[in-house]
Amino acid sequence: MEYLVAGLVLVAVITALNLVLTVAVVRRWRARLGAPPAARHHGHDHGDPELGIAPGDRMPEFTATTADGATVTRDELAGRPALIAFLSLDCSSCDDSVPEFAEHARRVRDAGGQVLATVVGVDAAGSELAARLAGVADHVVPEFLDSPVGAAFKVRFYPGFAHYGPDGVATAAGVGLQGLGETALPSMP
Repeated sequence: MEYLVAGLVLVAVITALNLVLTVAVVRRWRARLGAPPAARHHGHDHGDPELGIAPGDRMPEFTATTADGATVTRDELAGRPALIAFLSLDCSSCDDSVPEFAEHARRVRDAGGQVLATVVGVDAAGSELAARLAGVADHVVPEFLDSPVGAAFKVRFYPGFAHYGPDGVATAAGVGLQGLGETALPSMP
């Protein structure tokens, strides 16, 4: 009987230690995702972190399911300007970027373009962020943590934004909306 009790105590201690370590790793991961992009970027001592998309890159092939169950592909965005946002539920600056993103989106849509927004997170489909984007973007794509659309575009940081011309070539991209500059903003008549 003593061996049984000792075994159970040992299993309980190991389980508690595992739980503490898991919580620590998750907190560190969330803090890293929520940190300003420059704080998360390693390998370059100058300039802004790279999104993974650069001006001149062609839009990759992708297929995604929107929050309302529709399918959107690269071909659907072809032939007109496109603005794409890559946002995460674990990123406070992603939520803060929605009003300014909405202005960029309005101008792209006014110029005949389309807007796609991805939201990455465990409950992205039912999130407040996805609901806020529904009135801003033509297509809102909730993604689980594996983020297949973000992976197709090779996105490394959030919030990320990219503007593509009608030819499917990126004209501007970056972490944060400042990466778009005025390139993504068509002139108003």
